[in-house]
Amino acid sequence: MKIAMMTPWNDERGAAVHAKALVNAWLKKGHKVTVFSFLKENYGEDKITGKDERYVIRCFGKDYLDPRPILTTEFDIFVVEDLRTLPVRELAKIFPMIKEHAFLVHIVHEDKLPEETWFYQLPWDKVIYFDERQEYLKDVYPGAEYIPFPCFPIRRGDKIESRKKLGLPLDKKIIFTFCQRGYRPYLRYLCEELLTNVVLLFVIPQDFDMLEKESAPPWMIVREEGTLSDERFDEYLFASDAVIFHKYQNRYLRLVSATIFQVMGAGCPIFIPQQSEYFQPLKDEVVYYSDTDDLTRKLIAFCVDERIAKSIIEAEEVYTHIRSADKIAEIYIDVFTKVMKERGL
Repeated sequence: MKIAMMTPWNDERGAAVHAKALVNAWLKKGHKVTVFSFLKENYGEDKITGKDERYVIRCFGKDYLDPRPILTTEFDIFVVEDLRTLPVRELAKIFPMIKEHAFLVHIVHEDKLPEETWFYQLPWDKVIYFDERQEYLKDVYPGAEYIPFPCFPIRRGDKIESRKKLGLPLDKKIIFTFCQRGYRPYLRYLCEELLTNVVLLFVIPQDFDMLEKESAPPWMIVREEGTLSDERFDEYLFASDAVIFHKYQNRYLRLVSATIFQVMGAGCPIFIPQQSEYFQPLKDEVVYYSDTDDLTRKLIAFCVDERIAKSIIEAEEVYTHIRSADKIAEIYIDVFTKVMKERGL
């Protein structure tokens, strides 16, 4: 099958994470894929998470679209990820030409029905959502279909080698707090039980306002980093004994965290806040905490009992297999095939 995607790509946005998992799986299955994405000058080189692959064509900005690559590329399926971020007005002008020879899919990244009329102007062949809380879409698109968010593959690294590459201590347990993509610092002190054998590692964006980066205590490491490449992100996960992802929703509902589905397969136990809506589908695959005291108690138990880490990692592996990108990508292919037959394409 020949598939084209119009999407953010190789950047930190959730749509880019979702698209990367699917595209890699489709390529692995032998499908031909072309990715149309933003010109790099739209967000700068420091926001890129990886080098563009040979099948990526950057041909649009927020309000600009060069239609030639899209109109001269052969494909059966045209998939759009996160319509709101794309040059919708320009896409609408060539939409009828695309529809003449391809099956059009919209993967929705909205957490509620948009108020803007432009969101509904394009006649999609199929609308797909990845969070069960998006079922409201069926009020407007009765045929909208739920397909779960895909997980990145299981991968493992050498903890000692990763620590050497990153210049991290070899003789301490490292609790990594990820502070990019909207995640925030949380636990910023250590109790007596953890002081001797644990280090708190914070990886923050450059120019992030965190007091400790100027005078961190001996049991804390604060690293300023630009946007992490996928490989460097994995390196931090491989080097760490656990990772904290701390993010709360605002007063509006928020969808599942794309980052969690990216890191689930890296074999690093995950700690996340109990009250956050970003992690709703997860259960035994993570450790939930209600506040700093609860998190501290759970870290003490985690550092003492190695069976806890083993149990979490095993649960992560099961979840990653169930939601593997290979399986999710095949569900998409089945949907594409069914609707193409209905359209006679």
